[in-house]
Amino acid sequence: MKKKTILFLILMLLFLALLTNYSQGQEEEKTVSFLTGNSYLRLDEGHKLSYVGGLVDMLLISVEMYIPELLPYLEETIKDMSGQQIKAIFDKYLEEYPEEWHYSAASIFFAVIMEMVNENIN
Repeated sequence: MKKKTILFLILMLLFLALLTNYSQGQEEEKTVSFLTGNSYLRLDEGHKLSYVGGLVDMLLISVEMYIPELLPYLEETIKDMSGQQIKAIFDKYLEEYPEEWHYSAASIFFAVIMEMVNENIN
């Protein structure tokens, strides 16, 4: 496998491990720091945009810290996208894959964006 693909997979596993929502089996979410896809979809449009903006910041900082060689590809992928466009991409993914709504919204977002980055790399 290519080195970048391996790095992508390692980063994906790291984020999935860090962002696992431990309250998945409960009706009511007790942990405020994690939103599931279900919780995200219940937000109003302004809060969704703010949340996605925070996810973009988290992703950029995390990639810069842990896999800096991947940062140029990530920046190239999202450089001309507005917050609304990134939110629309995330919303569309959630619309198409409702079976993932019980997972951490941040984990889903990370997978969506990194899939786009991986397409740019290959």
